[in-house]
Amino acid sequence: MRTARRVLTVSALCLPLVLGGATIASADTPDNIPSLNYDHGAFSVGPNGSALHITDVQFGPDGASFLDAAVAVGPNGVAGYATETGIGIGG
Repeated sequence: MRTARRVLTVSALCLPLVLGGATIASADTPDNIPSLNYDHGAFSVGPNGSALHITDVQFGPDGASFLDAAVAVGPNGVAGYATETGIGIGG
């Protein structure tokens, strides 16, 4: 039961990150300006806890962004971090 609760907790915490990344990746760009994207994710679930790590980098005609986030759930509690930075180019 504890493992199922941990999996649900990690899933609930990462859902906004996944949806946000999908929204950014599907944004329209002009035909003559390329967009570069890099996404990486990893997760682990075991008897003593669960962990999730996500990295997302975007570069396109409207600017650039970087996101690195992780969350871990174990018998002693929950820990996580997120680092995000970006710059927009106004037109």
